[in-house]
Amino acid sequence: MLSIIISSYQKQYYDNLIINIAETIGDNFVYEIIQIWNPSLMSICKAYNMGAAKSKYENLLFLHEDLIFHTQNWGENLLSHLHHVNTGIIG
Repeated sequence: MLSIIISSYQKQYYDNLIINIAETIGDNFVYEIIQIWNPSLMSICKAYNMGAAKSKYENLLFLHEDLIFHTQNWGENLLSHLHHVNTGIIG
């Protein structure tokens, strides 16, 4: 289970990212998306912290809205790396 936190200010990029995540994260993968609308209202750190406070899952993924995932089933791949002993963060 994964909480995806996105600091957002460009609707087109955000909409494209949401579609891309749904198409690539993996079938039956449990996740939530938390959008923090941020048209230069706050620092990205503050936006991400607000998103983290709203998250319901233990694993957090902080994203910019202008990226695209190419790897299929990347959600399970990410969680498997996070569950390795001594892994707390992946950058």
